[in-house]
Amino acid sequence: MIEKIENGKFIAEINTLGAQLNRIYSKETDTEYLWNGDETYWKKHAPVLFPFVGRLSDGKYKYNSNVYEMTLHGFCQQAEFTVVENTGDSVSFRIESNDERKAMYPFDFIFTVTYRVTDEGVDEVVNVKNTGTGEMLYGFGGHPGYNVPLEKGLSFEDYEVYFPEAGKIERRVFTENYLDSGKYAETDTVKDGVMKLHHDLFDDDAVVLHGTGERAIIRSVKGKRSVEVEFKGCPWCAVWHSVKKTAPFVCIEPWWTLPGLDHSLVDISEREDFIHLAPNAENEHVISMKLK
Repeated sequence: MIEKIENGKFIAEINTLGAQLNRIYSKETDTEYLWNGDETYWKKHAPVLFPFVGRLSDGKYKYNSNVYEMTLHGFCQQAEFTVVENTGDSVSFRIESNDERKAMYPFDFIFTVTYRVTDEGVDEVVNVKNTGTGEMLYGFGGHPGYNVPLEKGLSFEDYEVYFPEAGKIERRVFTENYLDSGKYAETDTVKDGVMKLHHDLFDDDAVVLHGTGERAIIRSVKGKRSVEVEFKGCPWCAVWHSVKKTAPFVCIEPWWTLPGLDHSLVDISEREDFIHLAPNAENEHVISMKLK
């Protein structure tokens, strides 16, 4: 089921399946910003990644001496969310732990995703609450795709991703199995905070960066339209489109945690990147999209 929210400037549509954004439209500029889900390239729009980001070695992980299986990017994409409230310009979705999910992920939780349209675009606010009696461990990330080009008459190669707060940027190295190597490498993909877009950039899957700062802007010096994504407190930013395709979109993916290590069944309590949440505590993660 699709839930719609809007204000005087923007319309957003969200699917209860996965609490996934399906559309962001500007009334003022008549622009569709979010990727349309064309199956030729990628049938999704903006998956919510929880309680894992990316792949695991053999699709498995360990916790407290037990081994569990987990799907790519966690189970949110397959979950039918309950609509908590739709106020017209904001809507909240929720899932909770149950027997089926605890067979994959042995923690008690409430996971709420709220979208709201603002004067500048759309905010995605995620609340994670530990409803159990012990510490909860989880991963989280976003995976929104944006149309590139954003304007007629421009090409994919006319665009760049600009990181205005960039420091020393390193690329996380991934294996041929698209799993984490645990290592960083220097990269010339980003120069002076700018990543020039070209399709073969993604022939080896996502470009995962550390040191980008907390903002990424898709822009073209030849156009007026742009997308700025802000992700405060997030250590990694992945940039991706479909592997070895000339896909007319790019994803800006804030990753609070990383995929699994290759050929390694690691207990998640030993992973430095995983987020720890005390009993009855809550965490909030925000992805803000400012659209011009």
